[in-house]
Amino acid sequence: MDYCIEIYLKTGIAIYNSGEYHAAHGAWEMYWLKLEKGSEEKLFLQGLIQFTAIIYHCINKNWEGANGLSESSLRYLKDLPDSYKGVDIILIKDYIKNLKEDINSFSEHKIPYISYEGAKMELEDLGVKAAFIAAMVISEEIETYDSEVIEEAIYHIEQHIEGKERGKIEKLIVVFVKNSELRDLAYSQIKNRVEMIRNNEEVIEKLFK
Repeated sequence: MDYCIEIYLKTGIAIYNSGEYHAAHGAWEMYWLKLEKGSEEKLFLQGLIQFTAIIYHCINKNWEGANGLSESSLRYLKDLPDSYKGVDIILIKDYIKNLKEDINSFSEHKIPYISYEGAKMELEDLGVKAAFIAAMVISEEIETYDSEVIEEAIYHIEQHIEGKERGKIEKLIVVFVKNSELRDLAYSQIKNRVEMIRNNEEVIEKLFK
């Protein structure tokens, strides 16, 4: 997927704000890997990735791991302006500094959301492209789903199929991301449609052998 940084950024923020703190880094890493070492955008994403790792360590009471990442996360973010790419950097830095001073002050009930353009970005706010990235990240994070099925479905949407079938799979992926109550059902239908496409392709291949 060759999307701009804003798509990956918003996806990771929405995943984080949904409470999937560990999974959020997956979206950012997809873009982070493409960036030149030492670039401002790479430092920014690295700081966010380590921030979410701090939260994850604190939830699991790995205080040593959280403390170890606090210094490096602040270092990555220190030269950025108060607001960067729409993200409130000050809020994040202040939260990390407070944890450094008193790690015992951590509370799962007081984990800050990440602000984007002054608002709380959530899964429901994501566009279709961002939903594709989120679907891949969520399916990789949650063991009950096969990420290869999701990746194949997205491939067919972007490269292979047209018309009504494309629209149906696209809508199912959006439901998979945005509606946790219907996620299992949406995944089941996505899987069934991917298997149908596979079977049809096998039949066509046999015809031309």
